[in-house]
Amino acid sequence: MQQKLWLKDFEHHINAQTWIAAEALLQAGAVKNLREVEKHFWVALVASDEGHFETEMIITPHKIKAFTCECFGEGRRLICPHIAASLLKLRQFLEQRLEERRVKAELQEHKERSRLTVQDALENATPEAITEFVLEYARRDRDFSLALKTWFAGLVTATENPYLLVLESVIPKGKNFREPEFRRLRKTLDDLSMQADSAFGLRNFQTAFQINAAVLRKIGAFLPLNSETRYTNLLQYYQTALQQLFALEKDQVAQELRDAIWDLLFEQGRTGHLPAESQREAIRYLSKSAGEAHKFEQFNRLFDETPAPAPPFILHLFVVALAERGAASSVARVLEDFLEQPEKVKNAILILYYLHYWEAVTLAGEAFLNKEGLSAGWRREMEDILLFIAEQTGDTERQRALLRQRFLLSGSFEFYEKLKRASGAEWTETREELATTLQARGERHKLASMLALDQEFDALAQLLQEETDIRQLQRFEALFLTDHRAFVRDRYVVLMGDYLIDHFGQPAAAYVRQQLAVLLQKGEPELVREIILALTARYSDRTSLPEELAELFPKTKKRVLL
Repeated sequence: MQQKLWLKDFEHHINAQTWIAAEALLQAGAVKNLREVEKHFWVALVASDEGHFETEMIITPHKIKAFTCECFGEGRRLICPHIAASLLKLRQFLEQRLEERRVKAELQEHKERSRLTVQDALENATPEAITEFVLEYARRDRDFSLALKTWFAGLVTATENPYLLVLESVIPKGKNFREPEFRRLRKTLDDLSMQADSAFGLRNFQTAFQINAAVLRKIGAFLPLNSETRYTNLLQYYQTALQQLFALEKDQVAQELRDAIWDLLFEQGRTGHLPAESQREAIRYLSKSAGEAHKFEQFNRLFDETPAPAPPFILHLFVVALAERGAASSVARVLEDFLEQPEKVKNAILILYYLHYWEAVTLAGEAFLNKEGLSAGWRREMEDILLFIAEQTGDTERQRALLRQRFLLSGSFEFYEKLKRASGAEWTETREELATTLQARGERHKLASMLALDQEFDALAQLLQEETDIRQLQRFEALFLTDHRAFVRDRYVVLMGDYLIDHFGQPAAAYVRQQLAVLLQKGEPELVREIILALTARYSDRTSLPEELAELFPKTKKRVLL
């Protein structure tokens, strides 16, 4: 932020050499394309021997509020010749425009006045009369009164934060909040947002903080009292104010203001006025200071003094602060007290995960995966998180352990392939251990998945010959249809024959037809016909069997089968 100078005599406050260089640039016509891109915001292009430089200036209305030039290096604060030349050009332009207006006004005096403007009224009214009008109009028009207070609140010095009083006047005390009142609140918040943006642009950080702090304090407490639609509308103002506070903290503001921002957010979380949608970012911001002993002490005291069970924000803030201090093992110990509330544990671990405290996530996640009573969905989600972290950090040992566990639970080809890639040179040993484990558990269907994936068809066929469940054969039969059709045929004949030994009548025949329909859908009519012929020959005394199986084929082929 540069010092504020008057445009009319700024040359008395700058370096003499800069002034001489600026005059030379102006005389040479180097200042080009001077224009006002926004109210009070001017830009120009200055051509010099060193190159072309764009300058920017804020003049409100006769003071030089701020300026910058493309030639500025880091830390530059003083006016350069390009800025000085642009200011000279701007002063000439404003003086010329003022003179043109004066001449025009003199000419206008000789003409009959056709209308009365607000400017006419203000120029001819005394300050006392204007004050009297404003007070009277404010008494009669609530919207005008509110806009007046909002616009000039920053000039009130009798209170620590006058913007709190502005919002206090438009937030109802009870629950009856009619639509006109809600619109008035939104209009006030819009006006405050504009003022906060303007203050931030002018680097008036104290005012920007006061406005945004007022929005957080008043709207944060008021949000839960609203319907879903109104909650969504007001939440936008809250989050906008929060983001500008984060932006303030990133700028080079005074330490006192940084502390005020931290205290404000800590207070919002402590009092439960921080919306759930904003908690993660607030925790990210607050926890960065956990390395400071006095700040961590506040986290620790808040957690200890909060009656159990601690609300999500307080729990999440504490475990993230522990992780920030490198105490990942302490996180799991803290979360042990919440074993009866697995959803709380999961959400706390998810916060750590989203904020990239992966060591804490890994230790806590593995600790709770060993606990009993966790739902399958909870366990699967946690394993996915741990697997992702292991992949991102290159922890192949943990990857193998997790993938082995997932495959043993699901028998999924996906996890088997991932385990194979993660094992590398140790795959043969890992695979043998898997096969032994599955055999010992009697999980032959998962062992069959391994053999199929590794294309060990002879071993798979031998395993399937020992199976009595037709579904196991159907799961893998497509692997044998090209080169081992006879194996599929014989297994169907055996399995269906065994079924017919214990089952009789039309229901038994219908079951056989349903199983053969699976094979027929895979485009194997001849193979199905061979199986039918073998079964009907073997059970020639079952009169319903050939008729039922003939239904698998069009009517023209039934005669052949029968």
